[in-house]
Amino acid sequence: MPFQSSFDFRMPARLIHGPGCITRLPEVVDPDSRQLLVTDRGLIDAGVVGRVTAVLDSAGIPYSVFDGISPNPVSRNAHAGSRQYAKEKCGGVIAIGGGSPMDVAKMIGILATNGGRIEHYLGAGKVSIDLPPLVCVPTTYGTGSEVTQFSVLTNSKTNNKDPIISWKIVPRVGILDADLAVALPASVGGPTAMDALTHAIESYTGLLATPITEGIALAAIELIGANIRTACANDYETEATQEMLIASAMAGVAFSQTRLGNVHAMSHPVGAQFGVHHGLANAVLLPWVMEYNLSARQDKFASIAQALGEDVDGLCASDAGAVAVEQVRQLNHALGIPSRLRDVGVRVSGIPKLARAAMNSGNIAVNPRKTTQKDVEQLFRSAV
Repeated sequence: MPFQSSFDFRMPARLIHGPGCITRLPEVVDPDSRQLLVTDRGLIDAGVVGRVTAVLDSAGIPYSVFDGISPNPVSRNAHAGSRQYAKEKCGGVIAIGGGSPMDVAKMIGILATNGGRIEHYLGAGKVSIDLPPLVCVPTTYGTGSEVTQFSVLTNSKTNNKDPIISWKIVPRVGILDADLAVALPASVGGPTAMDALTHAIESYTGLLATPITEGIALAAIELIGANIRTACANDYETEATQEMLIASAMAGVAFSQTRLGNVHAMSHPVGAQFGVHHGLANAVLLPWVMEYNLSARQDKFASIAQALGEDVDGLCASDAGAVAVEQVRQLNHALGIPSRLRDVGVRVSGIPKLARAAMNSGNIAVNPRKTTQKDVEQLFRSAV
């Protein structure tokens, strides 16, 4: 039985999907408005951005490229982009990349229409004016930001990654084109794929799950289980890559309604304080938090094991759920992801500060098992 018997479900983003569908970009932007393309230098160097600008050039749509993005975005990224947006007299924003470009694109849009400092919008419901038209083109498997109401800022004042939450920042359109993501380096594909899995699992098992989000999240888990290894195996698995992009968007739809849980509460300060890639931090923490939450959601973890392709017939719910935890550990190993936070630079001495920051996250309150600061400290000690 889901926790929520009454709920408000929203899905405001339009999705365009399929290999080569970036050619449809001119259909969804104003041809007379200069577009600010928000991306990162790596995607420019890899030729991905050039494939998008070629479409715009062919359609005669003007644009300006902004690539001042940090891996864990900070306020100066948003303000620099906002200044370029104003200087170039842009009328829309196109984000190309993973979570960082998409998050910064949302922040640039906020500043373009609402003004002020981006820190003023941290928290929920503080964005009062709609963004300029925003199109997101994800090139990784992970964040689902093309459909979510979240943008995350690395905040030096709190030593954490703090969210902006508003339905006004959901992108107008997401374009899911496997041709732009199929050649992801393993160091990016594995962690971002596990990020998508984390979103789906935390949404499915959290206290705010609903019948709709449960169905979407579980289907996303099944898609990820069937395609994650293949998609990350080489540079030519277009079909598996497309399925992963769909799964990531589905997980984004689910957790936009439900929030997340302890994994994200803990991974955000790990990223802010130790500079660890968000997907990598989630991947390392996921099996440890699943193990902690198992007693609160045995039946759901058993369903996760089945969705990941495991045969749990004849097992009790607890044992079947434990199979899900072990399968996630095996996925991390197969993708070359470390099993311990120490292997990505996190120090034991940092645990008290990490735990304090994690407890400030709203995700702790919707985690399926009650969690105290002492519990978080112990989880960090287990994972380090």
